Amino acid sequence: MLSELIKKLLQEKELTREKIDSLKRLYANEHKAVFPTTAELLKEYRRLLKLKKIQSSSTLEKILQKRSVRTLSGVAIVTVLTKPWPCPGKCIYCPLEKEMPKSYLKNEPAAQRAYFNNFNPYNQVFSRLKMLYNNGHPTDKVELIVKGGSWNSYSWSYQRWFIKECFRACNNFPQQTKPKLNLGSDQDLLKQQKTNEKAGSRIVGLTLETRPDLITLKTITQMRLLGCTRIELGVQHTDDKILNLTKRGHTLEQAKQAARLLRRYGFKLDFHLMPQLPGTTPTKDYQMIKQIFSDPDLKPDMIKIYPCSVVKHSELYTWFKKGLFKPYADKKLIEMLIKVKSQLIPRYCRISRLIRDIPATEIIAGNKVTNLRETIQKTMKRKGLLCSCLRCREIGHHPELKNKTLPLKIFIDQYSASKGQEYFLSFEDAKRQTVYGFCRLRIDPEGFFPAFIRELHVYGQLVEIGRQQKDASQHLGLGKKLIAAAEKICRENDVKQLAIISGVGVRGYYKKLGYHLQKTYLVKKID
Repeated sequence: MLSELIKKLLQEKELTREKIDSLKRLYANEHKAVFPTTAELLKEYRRLLKLKKIQSSSTLEKILQKRSVRTLSGVAIVTVLTKPWPCPGKCIYCPLEKEMPKSYLKNEPAAQRAYFNNFNPYNQVFSRLKMLYNNGHPTDKVELIVKGGSWNSYSWSYQRWFIKECFRACNNFPQQTKPKLNLGSDQDLLKQQKTNEKAGSRIVGLTLETRPDLITLKTITQMRLLGCTRIELGVQHTDDKILNLTKRGHTLEQAKQAARLLRRYGFKLDFHLMPQLPGTTPTKDYQMIKQIFSDPDLKPDMIKIYPCSVVKHSELYTWFKKGLFKPYADKKLIEMLIKVKSQLIPRYCRISRLIRDIPATEIIAGNKVTNLRETIQKTMKRKGLLCSCLRCREIGHHPELKNKTLPLKIFIDQYSASKGQEYFLSFEDAKRQTVYGFCRLRIDPEGFFPAFIRELHVYGQLVEIGRQQKDASQHLGLGKKLIAAAEKICRENDVKQLAIISGVGVRGYYKKLGYHLQKTYLVKKID
């Protein structure tokens, strides 16, 4: 019986992966059974836990968990793609593969999952949650990321149905039901959102991907109705000549206007940046990223750096074949990015990604180093260089500190952005090498509300809602302390009202702290 093996594992004082493998071999020999898989052990462990025949063990769960990095930042990330749709952009580097949304290839991981699910949002979300759960990950705090290009170019009825079905999949999990083909109404969406506030899998953040020239008051209002909290904005470059050459279809000024408008409504900003484009050089790309963080009309909260890749089914591929374009060397790219990471990235920014998930076999020219981040980190470590970005400093990426109690200090960094004042509050160690949690507060007299908490995040391995785990940074009360510090700053600045751009699934948390739902935000009067 596998239950016997589970109980033996729980009796071990110092449980390791090697010890588990040893006991699995003994079990197989004694019972003349097939060597049990990790998935089988996990399933039996959960069954016994549900029957209350054993007590939970965070150590055993962590060892049985496959690819723990999936939930290392405190949320389970679920990425979905929209259906193929005419994109208003004419970008020369975007592939136009048949049956796919523009700029995506069938064999990219998330895109492949979307394709095999016929781009149905319900099936995409459900299958991803099931995969995460079967690999040992908690699935109760979901960060939903919607890709597929220019979100706001789709019809409102499709947008509303797509997100409603994502919520419905989370609300139903793990009980499978058939996807609904009817588009539904605003009320259907609101009903699923209300259910999600107490669902087993709550969407705590919703990210949409779009273009600067599609950001208007109308599209912002629609995205807030959907529950969107973060925008991935395709800025690509700050040089208008390069934007024009690559037929991007917008200017730097439009990107600044979009950033300003989004911040006025409390959104988090994640800029997509693309080095190695036609017309650029390593020096120009370095200056581009320098401008991103020195120009107060830009200064995003996060960036994704996607080096330009030449792939088939794109106009750039034709340029390459005719000898009209050749990207600069990968060695130069790596050198430039090392300078960027060690010299330019402010403490408040997170470098979310350094490459797209395009398989190297699909890349005709351009960067083919699929582990680019790891390559850069190794070189930086050898040279004694450090990156100050949030991803490099979050506690989840410092396992050596897991069971150590450090004296934590709250730091407040202030900077101007889009005609408002930003306050980045963070709990860190005294040397500011490790971040445990942070809060983004914005004070803006011209904002939809005079002050916003644009993001509140506590790092560390995802811990299930309502479950206590002694060594988990998610259960140190840091979130409440950060909110209290933000409210204090509001009082000092004579701000009478504070709003939070909250994910639907985390509304309950803020309501317990005295906030109430108003115009899709959680709002509180500051005395």
